[in-house]
Amino acid sequence: MREFNSFTECYLTLADELVNNSEFDVSPRGMRVKERLVASFKIKDPRNRLPLVPARKFSVPYFVGEMIWYLTGENSTDWISKYSSFWRGISDDGVTANSAYGARIFNRYHKIAGGNLIQWDYVKGLLKKDPDSRRAVIHIKDPWDSVDSKLDVPCTLTLQFFIRDNKLHLVANMRSSDLVFGLSYDVPAFTIMQELMALELGVELGEYIHVSNSLHVYERHFDMLEKMIEPAEVGKAMSLLKKRGPMPKINELPDTTALHFYEKKIQGCNDASSMKEAILLAESSMDCFWIDMLKIVAFHRCKTLDLLSDALEFRESVSYEGYRG
Repeated sequence: MREFNSFTECYLTLADELVNNSEFDVSPRGMRVKERLVASFKIKDPRNRLPLVPARKFSVPYFVGEMIWYLTGENSTDWISKYSSFWRGISDDGVTANSAYGARIFNRYHKIAGGNLIQWDYVKGLLKKDPDSRRAVIHIKDPWDSVDSKLDVPCTLTLQFFIRDNKLHLVANMRSSDLVFGLSYDVPAFTIMQELMALELGVELGEYIHVSNSLHVYERHFDMLEKMIEPAEVGKAMSLLKKRGPMPKINELPDTTALHFYEKKIQGCNDASSMKEAILLAESSMDCFWIDMLKIVAFHRCKTLDLLSDALEFRESVSYEGYRG
């Protein structure tokens, strides 16, 4: 299996392979893609999780919004559509999203074991009882999705956790990974979940392993990938990686109720001073890792309101430079 120190290095390699060494050129649902089957890789430092690739134009506000959405167990399309209108068009019922992974991981979910367990708690309890277990699996896609889901079929099959040598490793198994829209956000999200589970279990953070049964890129993104792997662009990415580095260690578990409350409060503000008040209040009880996320929410809200100088102020105040673009 190919190993990388960072997701940035991995991402550039996968882009190059899809451009120059794809295995198949197919058109599922009439949309042309270049594809490689059973693509796998390992990230040795899961905190080095953001794809710091300028040509990709990774959206930090969307990453943050989606992460909060997951952690709070939300599945409302109205909620996540504040960060990307994409979600409005793929809801099967017009209200919820099947790919709201947090609803399946952190809540009882009717499609998973009949709603009889919270998968996160199950895995945590299992590994506390038997650290060597091979049964610590969170299921995302369920057979019922083959019946009920039409527009939004979850791409993730399972997340499997292993404690080995007092380190928590995570293996993500995907039925399908779009390099541009899917993989670039899935890896950061899953590695944060991995770090949170390690924190809950009191073990060190191990390695992240990812297996995509179909790794692909859509035709509308072919030009983006070709731009991404130009030597000058690769140089920019590696320079950013050296400058920004990995995300800081998570020192405290999130208070998801508070995180949900402050996200909603900031999104309801119409001026920067009210947002600053909300963040100041949150700082009294939250670790800076989560405060950074709320500052990015404020950045996004200010941009929506066309308060551009205030938006830049919020973005520049974060403690992790990788959030600054």
